[in-house]
Formats: sequence, C-alpha cells, structure tokens
Amino acid sequence: MARDGQGLEVGGADARAIEALDFLREEWLAFGKRFPDFMAAADREERCALLPVMAANLALSMNSAEGRIIGTRYLQRARTMEKDASARERAWIAATAAWLAGDTDESLEIHEKMVSEWPRDLLAGKLGQLHAFNRGDAKALLRIGERLLAANRENHFAWGMCAFGLEECNRLDEAEAHARRAIDMERKDPWAHHALAHCLEARGRLVEGVAFLGSVADTWEECNSFMYTHNWWHLALFLIDLDRPDDALALFDGRVWGVWKEFSEDQINAISLLARLELRGVDVGPRWADIASYVKGRLHDHFVPFLDLQYLYALARAGERSAVTEMLASLEDRAQGAKPFEREAWADCTVPAAHGLAAHACGDHAEAARLLGQAMPHLATIGGSIAQRSLFGAIHVDALVRSGWNDAALKILQADERERPTIPATKRGLADLYRKLGRTEQAMAAEYQAEQLARQYRNIKGVAA
Repeated sequence: MARDGQGLEVGGADARAIEALDFLREEWLAFGKRFPDFMAAADREERCALLPVMAANLALSMNSAEGRIIGTRYLQRARTMEKDASARERAWIAATAAWLAGDTDESLEIHEKMVSEWPRDLLAGKLGQLHAFNRGDAKALLRIGERLLAANRENHFAWGMCAFGLEECNRLDEAEAHARRAIDMERKDPWAHHALAHCLEARGRLVEGVAFLGSVADTWEECNSFMYTHNWWHLALFLIDLDRPDDALALFDGRVWGVWKEFSEDQINAISLLARLELRGVDVGPRWADIASYVKGRLHDHFVPFLDLQYLYALARAGERSAVTEMLASLEDRAQGAKPFEREAWADCTVPAAHGLAAHACGDHAEAARLLGQAMPHLATIGGSIAQRSLFGAIHVDALVRSGWNDAALKILQADERERPTIPATKRGLADLYRKLGRTEQAMAAEYQAEQLARQYRNIKGVAA
C-alpha cells in the first residue's frame, strides 16, 4: 500500500494521488488559496477514497448550504471507493458523514481517536481542532494539539496548532513559547502568527502586537481570504485599543472587508470589527448595509451558533427588521431541535443572546443587558475563540452602562482592567462609572492613567499598518 509524505498508508493511491494529498496537507495547514487545484485532482480520482473525502471536508468547512451540497456529492463518491480504503480512511469517511449529518460531537470523537491512533495525520488533527473550536471545547482543542506535537516535533505546523490550544486554555506563557518556536522554524506560518497575536492581545501587549504582526504581514499575501483578513483583523484590534480607531477603520476598508465577501469567515471578521469600532464611538457610515446584503441569505444556516449571532447583529445594525424577526424565529426552532450535547449552546446561550443583540442594535439597552446577562454564563459553548467572543461581552457591558446598571458594569470592567491594564478605553470606562457612583478620587485616578497611556501611545512611531 502506498504511503504519503507523513508515512501514512493510503488505499488505492497511485503517485498522482499521493502528490495531491501531500499538496493538500501543506496548503490547508498553511491556509493557502490553491484549493481548486486539489478539487480538480479529486474530481479526476477513481480509486483513492481519501481524495473525495478531503474534498468533502473542504466544502463543509465553508459553512454554507452550497458547501453542504458539494460535500454530500464528494462523500457519496468516496463511498463508491471504500472497498480499497484503509482503516484510517474509513474513519475519515465516518467523521465526514457525522459532520454532514450535523453530529459534530461524533465527528470530534472520531477525529480524536484518529489522532491517537495515527498522530502523523495532521489534517485529522486540524479538522478535530476545528470541531472543538466550533463547540468552544478548549480542552479538546489542546488535547489534539498535544498529541500531534508529541509525534511531529519537527513540524512547525504542529507547534502552532498546539500553541492555539494552549492559548484557549489560558496557558499563555506556554502558548507564546510554542508559537515563537513555530515561527523560528518557519517565518511564514500564519497560524503561528495568529496564535501569538492571541497571546499578546490577552495580555494587553498592544505595541508589541502591532510591531510583530506588521513584521510578518508580507507573508500573508499567499494566504486564503480567511487567514489574510483574520490576521489583519487581529492587527486592527490592537490599533483600536491603542486609541487608533481611524487606522483600524482603514484596515477594515483595505484589508478586512472585500477579499471574498461571500465567505462566512470574512463576513464575521468584518462584522465584529465594525461592531467594536462603533462601541468606541466611531461613525461607520453605510458599511453595515453592505455587509447585510451578503448575510441576508444566511437566516437559516445555523451551522455554528457563534456565526449566527454575528450575522444577526449585522442585520439588526443595518435596520433589516424583517430579516431579524425571521432569523430570531428560526434560531428558536433550531434550539428546540437541538441534540442533547448542543442544547446549552443553542437554547441557553444563542436564543437569549440573539434577542439581546437585536435589542442592543435598536437601542433597547435595558432589555439587551437582561438577555445578554442570561447568555453570558454559557458563552463558551457557542464556539469561536476567547478574543472573538469578547465582542459579546463588550456589547453586554455597553448595554449595562447605558441602562444604568453601574455596579454590574463596574465589576466586569474591573476584571477586564486586571487582565489587561494597558487599555485607555477601559480606564475611561472605569472613570465614568466611578464618577456615577460618587467615587471621585478613583475616577480622577483612572482618568489620569488613561491619559498617561494615551499620551504614551501617541508618541510611538510606526504603529499604523
């Protein structure tokens, strides 16, 4: 039986099939944009089941109705070749079928078993981490990363994948060291860049974050639209916290929105950046309407709740009331039909959060505060990263402040300030709350600290991208 570049047996494979699979592994892990080349190879393949299986997973990763149709077709082709498949390939088929059926719990379990039995299968680990990420399962994300790294210590991708799992488990020192190791091995590893950006953002190391991302941004030109826009999104977050919202808005227009407007990942990068800018008082003009025109077709997608909540917020900010009403009803139906393992995500978090986001978008801040408050304890279950989910926390705090729930808002901002003491906007928010609560001396101290930080950041040259 033939073996791929990782030494893994591949049933029914000739030299061309092995070449295609090795190409896909490197392209997928590097977040490249030459996937059509692999899809063409999968279309030509007649014996090796792994090619159409991988094509199915690529299609499903698009998080779209069209992707599910395409994925179904490729999985059906793979099953016609299953007689020559190895045990690993049959596991791939089963995991893909579970994903297609909406049972990501089973799909994740299969991928974890694959990584335990065949730890050289980096793509099995990558898909397993994707399912763990979409379920907000940081422990599984890390388990997979650690198993991959133990068997692939010579591979920079394994270091970066483990780094992200460590970061999502708040093991920031280890995560940073792993990400830097990956970058030392390969400067152009965009996922390692991404993992390090998360570590620096979590610690409020803003200037360092901008300097680092700016130093490697040239390597993202060969990345697909998600990784390209997402790493620029991370740079924009640093700029917002550095009191440079105009620079962040320029990144929105030039780097984050517009590469592939139809892709879900590009859409949520744009939505969350625009929302963060508005929370800092930026007038974003007609940009919501543009985004809404691309997400109006996603009212009934419901692939990942984390995605749905952002689609809904964009529609609400664009004033698409009928679309918001329809999507809220659809989300309630989805929650009613949720499987036991996903009930917390859909019923306990997504439904109240969606109604809370809709309320916030139309200015009903008291209702937004109440409903988002219900959802917050369950937020990790909806998927996304810590940094991405922080948007919903920021909207919740904004609703608390605007509806006069000062004590509740103060506790959250104080916790934020302890974690990241370098953010001028956080200190200004604390100052406003202290003053409302009659704590004048603390208000003055927070205002002074905010101004000192802002002055320090204004004097730094070369911060803007």
